[in-house]
Amino acid sequence: MCTVRKRYKLLIGITFFVLLLLGILLLENDYMMQEREVTIQTENEDLNGFMALPKEKGEGVVIFVHGDGPQNATQDGGYKPLMERFAKEGFASVSWAKPGVDGSQGNWLDQSMDDRAKEVENVINWVKKQETINSEKIILWGTSQAGWVIPKIQQNRQDIAASILVAPAINWLRQGEYYTAEKLKREGKSPEEILILLNKDRKESELIRTGASYQEYVKETGDRSLSEERYIFAQKNILADATSDIKKINSPVHVILAGEDRNVDSNETAKTYKKILPKSQVTVKTIPNVEHSMLNPSLDNSQTLIYLSAIFAPKHTLVSDAYLDYCQKLVRQL
Repeated sequence: MCTVRKRYKLLIGITFFVLLLLGILLLENDYMMQEREVTIQTENEDLNGFMALPKEKGEGVVIFVHGDGPQNATQDGGYKPLMERFAKEGFASVSWAKPGVDGSQGNWLDQSMDDRAKEVENVINWVKKQETINSEKIILWGTSQAGWVIPKIQQNRQDIAASILVAPAINWLRQGEYYTAEKLKREGKSPEEILILLNKDRKESELIRTGASYQEYVKETGDRSLSEERYIFAQKNILADATSDIKKINSPVHVILAGEDRNVDSNETAKTYKKILPKSQVTVKTIPNVEHSMLNPSLDNSQTLIYLSAIFAPKHTLVSDAYLDYCQKLVRQL
C-alpha cells in the first residue's frame, strides 16, 4: 500500500512538473503582438516574410535588415523579444528571410550591398501598400552588415523617419582585420604572431580585391575555408565602406554599440558617425558588458545556454534587457 502511495505521489509530482514546464513554454513564447507569415512580392522575387502587428492601432513600422549569413525572417525567433517591445509602443515590425533561405527566392550570396539596399526599398514599397500597417513613420532597424545597407537607403528616401543601427561596421577590410586580431588575442597569440597572420590575411584580401578567380585564390593560398559562392560574395563587397553614404543621410540615426564587441570596432564606428553627422542628427549609445549579438551577458560564452534560453525563456533571458529597453525608448520618442 505504501509503495502504491509513493508511486502515486511521484506521478503527481511528474505531472505537476510537466504542466509547469508547458506553462513556462507557452508564456515565454506568447508575445503581445499579432504574428503573421506573409509573402512579400517584389519586382525581382518573392520573399518569405513575417509581420508582428501591435494589438492596438499602429503608430508606424520598423523594417528589419539582417546582418551577415543565411538569416530567416525572425532569426530563429531571436528578433521576437525586440518586435514585442516595438509592438508595445504601437509599431509594427516587418522582416523576411534572405533570398535562398526558408522559401525566399534567389540567393543572398549573389548580392552586393547595393542589391541588398534595393531589396529593402522594394520591401518598403510593399509595406506602404498594406492596409494593416501604418507606414506614416518608417524606421529602419539593422545590425552589423546592415550598416553598409541602411545608409544607402536613408540618403535616397524622404519617407524614413529614423534608423537604428546595431553594432554597424564602417569598412569591410578594417572590420575583417579587427575581427581576426581579436580572435587571435583570445587564442593567446603573441603580438608578433598576430602581425604575421594579419599580413597573411592582407595578402589573401588583396587577391580577392584585385579579382583573382577562386581557383587562383586557392592555388595561391591553399585556403579552402571559403566556398566559391562565399568567395564571389566577398569579391562583390570587399570594398564596402559606409563613410560616403553616411555623409548623405538626411534623417536621424541612432547607433547602438556593444561594450565588448569582438566583431566590430565600436570605437571606429562611434568616431565616424560623430565626426560626420551633426549632434542634432545622431545619437551613439554603448550597451555595457554585451558582445556583438547583444545577447544577455550571462549567455555569451555558452551555446548550450543560448539554445535553452531560446526555447524556454526567450522573452526574459535571451537578449540584453538594457538593449531592449533602449530600443523601446527610441521608438517611443517618435
